[in-house]
Amino acid sequence: MKKAKIDNNWDALLEKTSMGGIETLEINYESGLPVWMQVRNRLAYLIASGEYKAGDRLPTVRALAVNLDISYNTVNRAYMDLEREGYISTRKGRGTFVAEIEGKEIVAIDDSLTSLVDEMIRAGSNAGMSDDAILSMVRSRMDHRNSA
Repeated sequence: MKKAKIDNNWDALLEKTSMGGIETLEINYESGLPVWMQVRNRLAYLIASGEYKAGDRLPTVRALAVNLDISYNTVNRAYMDLEREGYISTRKGRGTFVAEIEGKEIVAIDDSLTSLVDEMIRAGSNAGMSDDAILSMVRSRMDHRNSA
């Protein structure tokens, strides 16, 4: 996994925009989940969990792309998806802000998890696994986690 790079300029931007959770994002290039969706899911989770509040300013697309060492277009796609879903709003010349999201908390978390589960099922199916084998693998991993 590739961990997001954080530098002093990023820290200043986070202080200025009152954001803090995005720097913990780890891009997993081996997950099969597109990078834009990983960024989108993390931001949706941070908004839904209350880490980012309505009115909080998000980092610019360019700043986030540079600091995550990913393409501008990748971050832009994540932001556009979040804006279309009503999680954020962009004000020309002012920046991108967290929108009022009454009642969307559970939806964002469910959507993120659903996307991950769908991707896991797709990867298992592409590897030739049956539905029962995929379920067995999930149960095995849950048992392993619970016994640790």
